[in-house]
Amino acid sequence: MADNQPDSIDELRRQALEEEIVAESYETYLESVHSDRLFGMTAAERMFVSIGCFLVTSLAGFLLLLVMGKIVI
Repeated sequence: MADNQPDSIDELRRQALEEEIVAESYETYLESVHSDRLFGMTAAERMFVSIGCFLVTSLAGFLLLLVMGKIVI
């Protein structure tokens, strides 16, 4: 076996317990995240995008029902 390979399960377990895992705290993560922007847009921009998606979906559904003959104008 190679020099850095553990010989047994117990040795592997001991190595895992000895290694210290350094996890970043959430405060460090929050410093890099800007809460006023999501997907690179402000709240007002996201509102207009969501309204636009709603209107496009509604129009597509209406036109589909109209073409299929489920509704008549």
